[in-house]
Amino acid sequence: MNQNTSESPVAVETLDDVPEHVLRGLPEDVRLFPSAVDKTRLGVWATKSILKGKKFGPFVGDKKKRSQVKSNVYMWEVYYPNLGWMCVDATDPEKGNWLRYINWARSGKEQNLFPLEINRTIYYKSLKVSLPEQLLLYTKTPSAEDVFAVISYFYGLCIV
Repeated sequence: MNQNTSESPVAVETLDDVPEHVLRGLPEDVRLFPSAVDKTRLGVWATKSILKGKKFGPFVGDKKKRSQVKSNVYMWEVYYPNLGWMCVDATDPEKGNWLRYINWARSGKEQNLFPLEINRTIYYKSLKVSLPEQLLLYTKTPSAEDVFAVISYFYGLCIV
């Protein structure tokens, strides 16, 4: 039996796909280029040294219930006392900002950013950056809840 096993082509992000407001919002020390960790995506690259401890953000997107989110690639979960867990979803580039283009590192050795939740808003803080280097997050756990539990244990939430 001969089956057609061809898969549909994977869309590759290009700079032409990036909304103008995202490009205008890029800090002067970073640029968007093809990602080194995911060939289908763009990544954020440092164009000059970024000091340890520099904070970027906030991460911007639509606030949705988890059941409304189709992909967890471009989202964070945040706990709201009156609403419970909500997602900040930047799947639609028109709804997000440049932080949606920061990718996950393949290992802790590649990590140079970590996420912070401050007043129910997500920021990224630099651990170290050297040139030329892609800005990357890392966690061994896939869940935002687990990320924030680890951060709050080791760093304390709201410590910047």
